[in-house]
Amino acid sequence: MSTSYAQSVRNAIDPSDPRRSVHAVKQTVINELRETDSRVSVKSTEYFNHAFAPDLVLRWPQDNGTRRVFLRTDPDPVYLAQDLDIAGSPDAIFFSLAPSERATHPQAGDPLHSTALASGALLTDAEGLQEFIEYRREAPVVGLASSAILQGGRGLVQRQKAFELSRGISDGFAAAQVLDVPRTRSATQVIGEIFDDVRRDRLTRFLHAVWVGSGGDAANFPADTDVVGPLDDEALAFLLDLDEITDDTFWRRIGRGITLERLSSLVINQPSSNLQRLVSNNLDVLHAKLCRIVLSQPQLWDEQAGLRWGIDRGMLTLQGDRFTAFLAGRREDLNVRAEDVDGISVGELVERAVRHRISVAQLELSTSRRTLTYGSDRVEDVAHDEELSDFADVLGPTARVNAAIASLPGARNLRCEFNSLTGHGRTAAKFPIVELLYTALALMVNLTEEEREEISAFLSLRSISRLEHSATLFDSEGLRD
Repeated sequence: MSTSYAQSVRNAIDPSDPRRSVHAVKQTVINELRETDSRVSVKSTEYFNHAFAPDLVLRWPQDNGTRRVFLRTDPDPVYLAQDLDIAGSPDAIFFSLAPSERATHPQAGDPLHSTALASGALLTDAEGLQEFIEYRREAPVVGLASSAILQGGRGLVQRQKAFELSRGISDGFAAAQVLDVPRTRSATQVIGEIFDDVRRDRLTRFLHAVWVGSGGDAANFPADTDVVGPLDDEALAFLLDLDEITDDTFWRRIGRGITLERLSSLVINQPSSNLQRLVSNNLDVLHAKLCRIVLSQPQLWDEQAGLRWGIDRGMLTLQGDRFTAFLAGRREDLNVRAEDVDGISVGELVERAVRHRISVAQLELSTSRRTLTYGSDRVEDVAHDEELSDFADVLGPTARVNAAIASLPGARNLRCEFNSLTGHGRTAAKFPIVELLYTALALMVNLTEEEREEISAFLSLRSISRLEHSATLFDSEGLRD
């Protein structure tokens, strides 16, 4: 086992060089705080062991709140109680640098624990935080608690209490998955004691989402407080980062209220097996306005061969061996440079449209001197027109299709721009990502039959509930010749 942070703190103390000692102690504590919560930003002040001026200040992204950290060299409960009287508040953390000689688990009626709870302050030490770090390695879901303890932990949380809390979160997660009422209730009670209202509600909503996702009745969720609001982004990201949950029904329940914009904003470890399941089981509720395709060369050493979902540059992506398709709900969210390629010939467009059974309502063509539009006033499929072939012959072999309007179910049109490999709707139109991806890839990428079948299966068969009109795209029955 590596050297504990408690030992590192003791090793950093050098009575012969106080200035260097203070810097080393602070840096050790900063390292532990960052390992407890990777999102925290820590600023060191010029003070050390001051009565009311903090040694460190903690901040988090997208959160206006801060917490002040007071390092304490004397673990005596009498002095800590005095500190609480002077500087105790919900934004205060008192971090003991020396091991306490008292029991590490607060007993019922413990005055120090009660005083800290009343003020909202957190009293902890290196061993207490290390317990969260170590337990999280065995049960990643404990990462929710280790993150929340710095933002909203309160009371006396030393090693034994940290162990109890970590075990409670881990056991509560497992209990909610099997709808175990007593164990789930016990976890919500542990959460309610140690965390402020914001973090308590966040962690409780997480267990509630797991409970409902596992088939439990939302009204019967065993918590002492009402569960209000959806699963937040941080908790959803933690859920996606956990070991794979293979229950597709669970992911469908979790994802019914999800949007493309929310999913795209998540920061998760990739590749994520749970992300694959979440997206594939909720294709019918995910809609996008734009799809931009970036071509790539297949990598022989790529262990993630085949189609897979990902999140890249704030966008949901579908990645294949030869391309990555980026999805966005708004043009300003499309944060990837467009390809700059030539259009395709009329013959190539017709061949792709016929092979993939896509109706084309209009073409935009160009020669070295002119740009022309070919379409139908009645929004008919023009790909089968004999006149189009004659028109192409007149224009000559240099003519290129710069854009095509594909007709999708529900009288919707998708504009596919071949020069930038971008597909988008007109005005504010959005499309189910199944339709958008299939049409854009089929028209703008020269897919092999094997790739077409793989994409078709990936976008339709992996979804529990197909789109109402998915047969128009994927099933040969019901498609006109």
